Amino acid sequence: MEGILVTDFMVDVTVERETLPGVVIESASALLRHMPRADELVSLVRERKVTVLIAWHETALDAAALAALAMAGVHGIVRAGVGYDNVDLAAARAEGITVCNVPDYGTDEVADHTLALLLWCLRGLRAASPAAIAPVGWWDTARFASIPRLQGRTLALLGFGRIGQATARRAQSFGLDVRWYDPYVPRGQDKVTRTSRAETLPALLAGADALSVHCLLSPETRGLLDAPTLALLPAHAVLVNTARGGMVDAAALRDVLRAGQLAGAAVDVLAHEPPVDDPLYSAYMRGELPTLLMTPHIAWYSRESSTEIRRKAAAEAGRLLRGQKPWNPVA
Repeated sequence: MEGILVTDFMVDVTVERETLPGVVIESASALLRHMPRADELVSLVRERKVTVLIAWHETALDAAALAALAMAGVHGIVRAGVGYDNVDLAAARAEGITVCNVPDYGTDEVADHTLALLLWCLRGLRAASPAAIAPVGWWDTARFASIPRLQGRTLALLGFGRIGQATARRAQSFGLDVRWYDPYVPRGQDKVTRTSRAETLPALLAGADALSVHCLLSPETRGLLDAPTLALLPAHAVLVNTARGGMVDAAALRDVLRAGQLAGAAVDVLAHEPPVDDPLYSAYMRGELPTLLMTPHIAWYSRESSTEIRRKAAAEAGRLLRGQKPWNPVA
């Protein structure tokens, strides 16, 4: 009987089996007791007659891997997440493999986390840490004298999909003015959401009090926020990134924070996770960046969203397994 294989991250696949009763679903990590190499994944697919994969973020599926998987019988891949930059979509199309994602899970969690990070930056909460100043001066509220009123400040959103729009609604409830840049969003969405549309990235950044990133990582967006682009933001602005670390030049962000060319930043994502020789992470962990807050890629997480993504990924995999039209194809 044809089955489904979870390639990485998940060892216990109880939720997936409950979602698709009667379907053979196994975890590659559980079978091998370690993260599978590409050749091991291909062997498992062939041995267990797998035709659909559920891939998390730890598996990189390049052209060579996809060609081998297609030869072994795979015709569908569900990326358990919103982003799919770890799957070579062009190669998947060439091999006749349908690739889907799960774009509609954890939207509220990421938007909530974004607002939490944004408020940490704009309300100067870093100064409330006991490590921020010697105890004798901690109660001196003059340290907070530069905090601006939120109402009337401009929040710039880079990307205006589900999460970007959910973030906009929350920001508007705080009285922030929202403008955004996303060339792939249909005209008129600004009217529906009572926001302002920027026609270019420089127009988005000019005069913004805060920038929040909400677009997919792609060849078009990788490294988009480099040193020259960050320089377009006012020195009093702050940056929040809960999307993908690869869109922000980590060394450039470190340098502008050190130089005081940005008032602060908060990031939940890095280009490589767990980080290896990441200049921003290294400086942060050494305590060299007091205006930076970093969280370990948890914006998406809640108990409910963790179950939601698994159920939705499994349901989509079941549709591919049965030859039904998928809900969220990306290739």
